[in-house]
Amino acid sequence: MPHVLVRQRFEEFEKWKKGFESLAATRAEAGCRSTNVFRNRQDPHEVVVLFEFDDLERAVQHMKSDALRAAWQEAGVTDPGTKDVLDAVSVDV
Repeated sequence: MPHVLVRQRFEEFEKWKKGFESLAATRAEAGCRSTNVFRNRQDPHEVVVLFEFDDLERAVQHMKSDALRAAWQEAGVTDPGTKDVLDAVSVDV
C-alpha cells in the first residue's frame, strides 16, 4: 500500500487541526486507511503527516483536489509543503 508523507506549515496549530479533522470523511472516501500526525518540536508551526492509502491514484486525486486546497486556506496553511510517495519495504534486522 502506498504511503504519502506530507510536511506542512500553518499559522496556528489548533486552527490547522480543526481543518485536518474536518477532512476525515474526505480522506476515507479517497481510500485513506490511516494517518499519523507529528508536530515539529523545534518549529511548532510545522507538522509532518504520514498517510496510508489503498490506492495511489486515489491518493493523488485527493492531494490535488479543490476541496483539499480550500480546506488548507481555511485552516491557515501558509505552505502546503512537500509530498512524498513512499512504499513500505521489509528489512531484516
